[in-house]
Amino acid sequence: MTIFRTILIALTLLLTACANHEGLYEPGCIAYEGDRIELKGGRFEWHRFTDERIVDKDGTVVNSFPDFPRRGTYRIASGRLELVTDKDLRLEDWFVAERDNQHYLLTSGQHETFLQSGKLPDCALRLTAADS
Repeated sequence: MTIFRTILIALTLLLTACANHEGLYEPGCIAYEGDRIELKGGRFEWHRFTDERIVDKDGTVVNSFPDFPRRGTYRIASGRLELVTDKDLRLEDWFVAERDNQHYLLTSGQHETFLQSGKLPDCALRLTAADS
């Protein structure tokens, strides 16, 4: 019975830790282009956006990001957000950072700078809407 209780507590802590990072991550500033990533129930949806519109010679708007949105599963291991698409393609890792009870997603370059300087980028992806 003690082993079962220990496993149950460990599982609850693991699920709670993952749930604390769930929600919509958007740029923490006014951005005219960038990324939005939603984490929910072990799945992700990653969008890229821009205010720039490119029109071809026929007047048709060209999709600036034809490979987006990307969807798949995610897991967080040791602060690393690992993304795998529904087509089983492993994408570049993001890193989870927390400061002042706020969660951020950082690229590898941003994460390196954060580790060295302790400073977050001005426009890092910030958890803006968490699921209740």
